[in-house]
Amino acid sequence: MRVVISFIFLIILSFQGFAQQEPPAGKPRFTDRLVFGGGLGLQFGTVTFIDVSPVVGYRITEKLEAGIGLTYKYYKYNDFYVDLSTGQKYDLKSNMIGGSVYSRYFILQNLFAHVEFERLKYNFEDFYSSGGQITREPRHDYINSLFVGGGLKQPVFRNGYLFIMALWNLTEEPNTPYNNPVIRMGVLLGR
Repeated sequence: MRVVISFIFLIILSFQGFAQQEPPAGKPRFTDRLVFGGGLGLQFGTVTFIDVSPVVGYRITEKLEAGIGLTYKYYKYNDFYVDLSTGQKYDLKSNMIGGSVYSRYFILQNLFAHVEFERLKYNFEDFYSSGGQITREPRHDYINSLFVGGGLKQPVFRNGYLFIMALWNLTEEPNTPYNNPVIRMGVLLGR
């Protein structure tokens, strides 16, 4: 995780170097077309879910934006598995980390279409019973998701907006953390 944070920090610093150069008259600077933001999801209770998903995008044209994102998800399901012979309860815990690429096309000023490919590494413990013993085995899997859908944006200040999207995962794999439709909300700065 430190590597990811360091990488993001270096990218931001490198963009600040670009910002100090004056562009030719009438031509916007590279940094003027950048957008930063993402989403944060939290749920607590029997199921605990934490999702941190920062993104960096670039406005190719006034209507077309493309970018990359990082994702970290933590999931814990209390008392997921119960050993019927002893009554012992076990929690299911998992961590997912990955990245995505996206493209967003603004059909109207506040209405956009969105397409995204995401790849997650899913780390979890598998439970199984063998010879009267419960065994926990660390495992991992890779999950690919292709999302399509759209959303609305609401400007909230001069250079930023809130967004809400409804997306459909076209590649529902067995261990996917998503149920269709996937509803996302977040904020982007720089538009």
